[in-house]
Formats: sequence, structure tokens, C-alpha cells
Amino acid sequence: MSSDRSPRVQALLTAAVAVIADEGLRGLTHRAVDRRATVPAGSTSYYFRTRQALLGGVVAFIAEQEMADIEAATVSEELAETPPVRQVADRFAGVLAHWLGPQRDRTRARLEIILLTARHPEGELGTELLRARERFVGQAQQLATALGSPCPDEGGRIVVAFAEGLTYDGVIRPGQDTTDRAALRQMLERVLLTLAG
Repeated sequence: MSSDRSPRVQALLTAAVAVIADEGLRGLTHRAVDRRATVPAGSTSYYFRTRQALLGGVVAFIAEQEMADIEAATVSEELAETPPVRQVADRFAGVLAHWLGPQRDRTRARLEIILLTARHPEGELGTELLRARERFVGQAQQLATALGSPCPDEGGRIVVAFAEGLTYDGVIRPGQDTTDRAALRQMLERVLLTLAG
């Protein structure tokens, strides 16, 4: 499925993400998506004939949205004139706050799918998500280079691993405010400062 998918398919995939976030992958069925999207029975199976096709559609959908979030991320206005490390940390923090706030369901669904992929590495299910992750790593490596890191390849992977750890921590702690951009920025800034040359 491409990013020019119809509004109906977009709504079904959004519903599927919510189902996975609430019920895990075991809860993902065509009927569950129909109910969540409040559409007539059979609507989801019309567009996605099999459960694997539905899951593949969800993976592509999540990967597209997360890459769009990363590419659209900007430094908050009040930090536009601060040192580069703080700006980079703020940009990353904005993405994480978005993923742990308004897009928390999508983040939970992504983590569920990544765990499934890890259990079945021979499948192609997580290819889109892994590709998106590598683009994220590539951006982090470019930032590490700009910051003067002596080992930007390793530095970029460290930053992404730390960001993923913050994401996981934020998802598993219900009721805690894990979306504070300033707090996330401070933690990311500490890591980035260790990479700067």
C-alpha cells in the first residue's frame, strides 16, 4: 500500500493500530478492525484479504507516519539560537514526546510488531519498520558527524538506542508523564554531549 491510500483504507489502518495497541497482535482480526472503525462487517477483508496482508498494511502505515514525524521535526522556537547539541536534543525530544503523547497507540503497536519480528526474523513482516529505523539511524549518524563525534556511525546508533529505550520506558509506565519535552531533551542532551568531539 502506498501513501496515496484512500481515506477509507487510512481509517481502517488507524483502527487496526488501535486494536493492536489495546489488545496486542492476538486481538488483530478483520472483525475487530471493522468494529473499531465502525464500518460494515467485511469492510476490512475487502481491502486486506488475509490477516498477513492486514498486518503488512499496518507496518507500512506505521513506518510512513514515523518517518514523516522524523522529517517534520523542528527545534522549538525558544531554542533556535542555543548551542547545536541542545537544538539536536530538542528536535529528538519533540519526536519522542509526539510518539509518547498523541501517537502513543501507534508506538505501542510498533513495539508489539517489532517483538513479533524478533521472534520470526526469517519473515518479511518488519522490513518496513527496520528500514525506517535505519533511516532514523542514518539521520542520527549525520547529526553525530555535525557535532564532531570521532565515531559518528557508532554514535548515531547509540543515540537511537537511547531514544528507543526512552520510548519503551514511556510506554510501559502508565499514568506517568513521559511526554515532557524539556525532560526528554535534558536526557538526550547528556548522551549527545558524550558524542561531541
